[in-house]
Amino acid sequence: MHKFAILAILALLSTGAFFASGVPASAQEVASVAPGNASQPVTAANMPLYLDEGLATKHADFEKFAKTRAQALNRNHRLSRQRMQIVKQPDGSYLARYHAIDLDSISTKVSRSKSKTIPFVGVMRFQEMVMEAVGNSPELCRTAHFKPVSAIPNRQIFSYKKGTWQ
Repeated sequence: MHKFAILAILALLSTGAFFASGVPASAQEVASVAPGNASQPVTAANMPLYLDEGLATKHADFEKFAKTRAQALNRNHRLSRQRMQIVKQPDGSYLARYHAIDLDSISTKVSRSKSKTIPFVGVMRFQEMVMEAVGNSPELCRTAHFKPVSAIPNRQIFSYKKGTWQ
C-alpha cells in the first residue's frame, strides 16, 4: 500500500497536475458565463420539466388519478362487461358486445394554467375498445373469448382545483 501511494504521487507530479501550465493565461480558452448573461430568463412557462418540481409532482399525481379514473369508467360504463349487450343473430347464434378502456393506452399531459384558481390542467387520452364474441347461447357468449373489433379514441380534460383533480 505504501509503494502504491508513492507511485501515485510520482505519477501526479510527472504529469504536471500541480504545476502551472506553460501557456500564458491570456492564451487559454476558458468557458464562463457572467451572472445575468442568460439569453432568456427561466420562468415557469419555459422551465424544463425536470427542473419544475411542482409540475413533475402534479404529473405523477395525475397519472395515478388517470388510472383510477379509467378503472371507474370501466366499472360504470353503460355497456361494461357486467352489462354487455347480447343480440340474437339471424342465423340463430348470439353476439355479445361490451366496451372496455384499454389501460395500456392511457397517456397523460399536465401543464400550468394562467388561472389563479386553477394552477394546473391535465389531459388524459385513452382508447375505448369495443369487444365482441359469438356463441350458441347468451350464457356461452358471456364466457366466450372476446376480440377487439374497434377502438374509439377519447380525450378528457381535468383541472386541479382546491388540492384535487376534477
